Amino acid sequence: MSYLVLARKYRPQRFSEIVGQNHIVKTLINALKRGKLSHALLFSGIKGTGKTTVARIIAKALNCKNPEDGYEPCNKCSHCIEITKGIFVDVIEIDAASNRGIDQIRELIENLKYAPAKGRAKVYIIDEAHMLTKEAANALLKSLEEPPSHIYFILATTEPNKLPPTIISRCQRYDFRRLELKRMIQFLQEICLKEDYEIELSALELIAKEAQGSMRDALSLLDQAMAYGVKTKEDVISALGWHEEVLVEEIAQILLERELKKAITLSRKLYERGVDLIYLTEKLTEFFRTLFIAKVLPDEISLTFQNPALREAFISASKEELLLIFQSLLKDLEVLKRSSYPQLQFEILLAKICEFRKLLSIKEVLHKIEEISSVLERDGVTPLASSLRRESKTWATFLENLQRETLPLYALLTKIPEPEITASEIKLHLKGNEEFLKSTYLPSIKEKVENYFEKPLTIVIENEKRVTIEEVKERPEVKLISQLFSAKITNIQLTKE
Repeated sequence: MSYLVLARKYRPQRFSEIVGQNHIVKTLINALKRGKLSHALLFSGIKGTGKTTVARIIAKALNCKNPEDGYEPCNKCSHCIEITKGIFVDVIEIDAASNRGIDQIRELIENLKYAPAKGRAKVYIIDEAHMLTKEAANALLKSLEEPPSHIYFILATTEPNKLPPTIISRCQRYDFRRLELKRMIQFLQEICLKEDYEIELSALELIAKEAQGSMRDALSLLDQAMAYGVKTKEDVISALGWHEEVLVEEIAQILLERELKKAITLSRKLYERGVDLIYLTEKLTEFFRTLFIAKVLPDEISLTFQNPALREAFISASKEELLLIFQSLLKDLEVLKRSSYPQLQFEILLAKICEFRKLLSIKEVLHKIEEISSVLERDGVTPLASSLRRESKTWATFLENLQRETLPLYALLTKIPEPEITASEIKLHLKGNEEFLKSTYLPSIKEKVENYFEKPLTIVIENEKRVTIEEVKERPEVKLISQLFSAKITNIQLTKE
């Protein structure tokens, strides 16, 4: 007889055996007891959380000859046994990934009018329901809303967002949760006990973490570990080709210390060893997420490091720094998965993070801006930001008021450059626009500007002159900014006036 994998051997056959979905089981049991089970159910959640399993148990409960307490299948009658084997004629399982067209749905609808051949109800379990075509989903709408009394639809999907809203609105939706780590480890321990297989708890913890909330994945990994003869955590790492925590911590330390040379050297060694860089980056991303959360919630999460140097680097790192690295890893992970040159992309990822030290935080930038403002004000140069803060009246607000008062003056002033507003006067710089001085509205404009700003208006006629890089470099404010930010002027662009 062929070997039966653990995921099938220990598949729950009763509601009481379902792991980690108590909120769903309780609701369904109450509905079955009271005879109020909806004719259209939608099960959504990640893979391996029990969607299809619960659907089959419901089919048993509806067709069992001797249900216990009115809802729990006996698993002894012929109906329960046939449903467990997948040969019961009134329970039809459809894989929507391969039967997604309108012709298959039309055939299904045509068979709805026939009464159950053996049991009390016909149950259609449509797996991966989001794969149905738009036409097929629309054809199913009427049957979902008003099916015959003996028909039940159970739709299972990992991507409910891809289902049409019209389908979702006609179903009772149940969201299957990702299984908790502690509950998964406990269940794996129970399986090992039944299988009479000895394995360390740390090894089961590693398997459960890798499954990421999917019980089916956890059982598949345990099956693989048993076949290898795993006993310890180190055996799991060796057997399944996973990377040790020491390696992840080593890379994390390099990134936190910004050691570019070490990062590139390590990247080459990993490539030569044939390490799966995508998998390694996934583990590294998860690790930095844990570091960030531990920094934000230190009372709730305690970390244990195998590398003492990493602990020191973590303590000295800020939340902003950890978040920046975490974001970069998460973003570049998707790029790495699509790249034809993973080694090069991985090196770019490490190099970019190591060069973060040249970036300034927002606090540092604001502090340096304040330094610039104070120095420029001391030297008699009014920074633009300080001028705007002190000056509540702007040229824009003046034009708004003028537009309401007199349109001719407003139209004339919108065609000239915005003047320079200083603490003592209003300077209007004109380039080749001497005709403005001959305007009959000039006295009125001068009067309104001076009344609004309470400062004299000075009109300066300038000839166009191209500013050179050398002239800009000699300005005191530019020298100060270049010094504080270690900046270098490479190009100057004249603004359009």
